[in-house]
Amino acid sequence: MMDSLRNFLSGPAGILVVLLLGLPFVFLGTGSLGTGFTGSFGSINGEDVTETDVALASSSAVQRFQAIYGEDFDFNLLDEDFQNQSIKQELILQKVLLAEARSLGFINEATRNETKKAIVQSPVFQIDGVFNEGVYEAQVNSNGYTKEGYIDVMTDFTASELYRDSLNTVTFVTQNELQVLVELFEKSSDLNFIKINFDGLEEAITNTSSELLDYYNENEILFYSDEQRSFEYITLLQSDYAELVQIPDDYLSNSYNQYLTNFENSAQIRISHIMIEKINYETRDAALNSIKNIQSLLNEGNEFSVIAKDYSEDIVTKDIGGDLEYFEKDIFPPQFDEALTDLELNEISNIVELDETFHILKVTEKTFQEPLSEDEIKENLINELIETESFALMQDDLSVSEELILENSSLQNISEVLGKEVKNSELYSSLSYEFDLTDSEIKDYLFSSEAEIGKPYTIELSDRVIVMSVNMIKEPELQDYDSVVEQVTQKLSNIKAIEKVDLLSSELNLMESLDDKQKFIDTYSYVTEESFVGIKRYSSLMPREVLAEVFNSQSGSSITAEASNGDKYIIDIIKFSPPEESEIEDILNEYTSFSENVLMTKMSQIINDDIFDKARVNLSNLAF
Repeated sequence: MMDSLRNFLSGPAGILVVLLLGLPFVFLGTGSLGTGFTGSFGSINGEDVTETDVALASSSAVQRFQAIYGEDFDFNLLDEDFQNQSIKQELILQKVLLAEARSLGFINEATRNETKKAIVQSPVFQIDGVFNEGVYEAQVNSNGYTKEGYIDVMTDFTASELYRDSLNTVTFVTQNELQVLVELFEKSSDLNFIKINFDGLEEAITNTSSELLDYYNENEILFYSDEQRSFEYITLLQSDYAELVQIPDDYLSNSYNQYLTNFENSAQIRISHIMIEKINYETRDAALNSIKNIQSLLNEGNEFSVIAKDYSEDIVTKDIGGDLEYFEKDIFPPQFDEALTDLELNEISNIVELDETFHILKVTEKTFQEPLSEDEIKENLINELIETESFALMQDDLSVSEELILENSSLQNISEVLGKEVKNSELYSSLSYEFDLTDSEIKDYLFSSEAEIGKPYTIELSDRVIVMSVNMIKEPELQDYDSVVEQVTQKLSNIKAIEKVDLLSSELNLMESLDDKQKFIDTYSYVTEESFVGIKRYSSLMPREVLAEVFNSQSGSSITAEASNGDKYIIDIIKFSPPEESEIEDILNEYTSFSENVLMTKMSQIINDDIFDKARVNLSNLAF
């Protein structure tokens, strides 16, 4: 039904599908999971688990981490076991949610239509902003899908996410809950405290020459140099392959003709509709009579938007004049396309019958643009071809490199086959790595346990491939005392400072006389005494970790707290005070959004826990 489609379009899932369309194109693959198996991996809650499902879970896990830590977050830097468990959790979540979504009817024609719409709108499948069927087919085929198979996979994924979102969306918070939250976070404290400044104490420490030498001799392991490594490498640069690309005969003219065909189909038509739903009537004829009466009102000159508001049975669009936004053939039923074929701006269609509904359509907007000339898009077409083909040629050489590596060829042999120069890096430690390319994968491999002298390894970057091989490993060695005396001094002073801070704080806690405490404070320049009145939980006057201990303690208590920088606080908590009523009223609204987020987070955790508790996992051929 059209109202189902409109409900789906108006929700968050429309945005979600667009974001998820790229998933199959950033697959991690299942190689890291310890399997070369390509059949079924078992089932979860009765849903079959395939290689595609594992790949989708991999991609989804990566994107969820990037949503939290930023787009530059490298999932591959995580521990391999942690990666595998993250993917397994995502796989279980998706399959349990899919089983529930399927049982509730979330996988339907509306979900499939929305997925198609998102595919059409995705830049991945467009040329010059227009959906290209050939690009779409090539992309999905290269990733192991048929056109329909890709739609099936993404429809299932969309239904799962729609179901997940429907469970998580809980935003009801009572006024009393808000009041309690504000009183908790906005209360203040009066306190007196003595602070021992760690840095000041450390600076005051004096080390004798014999102490430093003894510490060096007793802790030689601390003063070894870092291991250093160098490597040799060849670079496959995409730009070097551009001159090898040949433009086929008639490529430009054929591409331009295809562009014109696509352009003609890209004219935007905005439509509105009035809908009568057959299920609301005893018979089809009764529903037909209702839509005919509406047609009569329109023929008499009544305003379409007014009639839609009064008579349309599409509860989503009736209040906005029946607006269905812009017509797209892949989304709307073919009967709509037929009815709109000869309609001009502001014209109204005849009655359109679908399986469950009747409609009358109106064209409310028509947007046409002139296509670009062949000369105008010629450069873009050439650049796109060169970009695509040069990348393909580079990938061909990458494949050759990987085959030679499997045959235990040396980097020198690979360079001769590919006609590429071998270059050498400097010696680097993990702390002094300054290679021209800053990609973390190069550094990670160089200093990994897998890197062996003379063993080539390929790293694929955005516009180049690096084939590298470790050629020298300089083992750590003990540095002589004179070259590291500053490090020795710093380490010994730090140890002494830690011990003395604990000793001083213990002495202060044992003192009962205020006079004794004052004499103690006056003795050391790095020991101070202060008082705060009305300090709040998130004040910048004291370290957060110290304030956290204060506000987790009782009024009238004395506590000792250590800051992350080593400073020690001996604190007497005088009292806690709630915020004034006027203050609560002023900031109550600011806590509404925060409270809703807290509630949604708790709800999401409850749902995830419930999913894992109820999941019936029967996996095989996966080294999770």
